[in-house]
This record gives sequence, C-alpha cells and structure tokens, in this order.
Amino acid sequence: MLDIMKRAFSNGTESGVSRRSAISLPAMGAAAATVGATSAQAAGHVAATYMPPAEGRVISEPFSFNDPLEKMKAEFRLGRAWEDEADVLLWYFFTMFIVAEGKTVAPVVRYEGIEFSHHRKIGENLFEVHGHNTSYPRDVDTGEFIEELVNPVTGKAHGVTPTILTEDPGMIYGPGGKRPLDREGAEFTETYSLFRIEDEMIKQEEIRVPPDNWFTPFIETSHNWTPRAMFEDESITRLPMGTSGGYVFPYPGWIEMDDNPGHMFATWSGKKLDGVHQLPASYFEKIEKDNPELLVVDKSKFKG
Repeated sequence: MLDIMKRAFSNGTESGVSRRSAISLPAMGAAAATVGATSAQAAGHVAATYMPPAEGRVISEPFSFNDPLEKMKAEFRLGRAWEDEADVLLWYFFTMFIVAEGKTVAPVVRYEGIEFSHHRKIGENLFEVHGHNTSYPRDVDTGEFIEELVNPVTGKAHGVTPTILTEDPGMIYGPGGKRPLDREGAEFTETYSLFRIEDEMIKQEEIRVPPDNWFTPFIETSHNWTPRAMFEDESITRLPMGTSGGYVFPYPGWIEMDDNPGHMFATWSGKKLDGVHQLPASYFEKIEKDNPELLVVDKSKFKG
C-alpha cells in the first residue's frame, strides 16, 4: 500500500502555462495536441481500451497570470463581480462530520445557508467587503429542518440552532491579496488560487488560510467553476459560479464532546445566485419567517 501511495502522489513533470497562451489555445486544438502527444502510449495501454476513441482525453491545463491585477480581476469575476459596488449571494448545503480520536467518523448535521455580502471600491483596485452567513440545520437523513439532534459519538441529545454570523469585521481585497480589517498592520495575505482549463470549463482551486494567530485545526479549500466561453468574454463582469469544497475546524461549543479529542470536518456544494429572488422556496420561506433582516446586507459597516 505504501508503494502505491508513493506512486500515486509522486511529483509529476507536467508544467503549467501562462493564462495568455492557455486561454488562446482553441479547445479542439488543445484536445488534438493532447491526444496526439500520447496516442502511441495509449494505443498499447490495456486500461485505455474501454474508452471509445471519439471521446479523446480530458483537457486539463493549469494557467497562471502575468499580472497580479489580472489574477484579482479573474477571481472577482468568478467569485464576486468586477464592479465598483455589488451584492454577492452564495447559497450552499454542507454536511458536518465528527472526527474524534479512536471513534468512527460520523455525520452529525446538514446545514443549508447563504453567504451574503456587499463590496465597494475604496481606492485604485481596492475593494472593501462586508457580509454575513445564515445557515439552518437539517436532518442528515431526511433533510428536514430540525431543532435538536443526537450526537452519534456521545449519544447525547442536543438542541441545534441556526448558525448566524454577523460580526465579520470585513475584508480589504487588492492585487496583493486580502487583509482583514481587524488586522494590525497594513500587509496583505496572498491568495492561494490555481486556475485551470478543464474541457469547456474554467476551474479555480482555492485555499483559505487560517485567520491571523489562530493556531487551531482550521483549513478550507474549494473548487469553483464557470463555463470557459463566458470566462473568455471579458465583457462579462459577473460570471456564474458553481462551488464545492471542504474544511476542518474545531468542535463547536454546542456539540459537547467531553473528553473526546478531535475536530470537525465538513463538505459543501453550492452556487452563486443573482439575488434572494433565486433562493429555493423552502429556504426563502424559512429565512423570511425567522430572520428577514438577513435578506439584505448591512451596509452601515462601510466607513464611507
């Protein structure tokens, strides 16, 4: 098994290409070049015979940006909007798992929620962002909204409440990365973001680093995607985006894990919406009834 893992995760020799050369490569030309370069090897490879020849190989080409501003613009067009001022609404489902030492990993709750934010241009290629999250718990098996659950590790019954985060201090984004508004100092944290062509899609693989001085189990990573043809049309300032990912974080206080050391793991999937009018009916009815004030972004947090 160790030898298999070593082979599976050994460093390859494939190199990335620049955004300019990668994007300008026609899709059919890229496919032909990829298939042509490997046809001799594939022809004699037993595992490749299951695939009809017309299918060809998947195109997968990472690309980089020559200019940090160009990269920032691509990130904003995909994840937000390259506009001076805009609301951005992300809707998602995520499932939380308990990872306790010496115990079987177990799902504990699903959440459905939104991340709703607003950004405003505050300087040359600088944007200030404020927003909130509103997530409601659902049963792992039925998907119904719930108010209590049983911890699958401890067997204890718990009340479970919505996760409502409204105290985000805000963020400044620029070509150099991002800077939380509560950070001491003016330095920016560079974003970990890889863009890649995958057939007719553009995918962004992003890693979110832990907050400053937060030495706890925390890491978040996501895959975000949009149609390649739309990405290449730079007149489109707000791209549609699908997203999925996962993160590791400490036990939340309500879960009462007693002396069971460990942490939580969660996976999510979702998409960027054009506005609250696109929210699924059941979620919209829930938030409109319980927290209607969170159907808008609090813009009073902006300084200007």
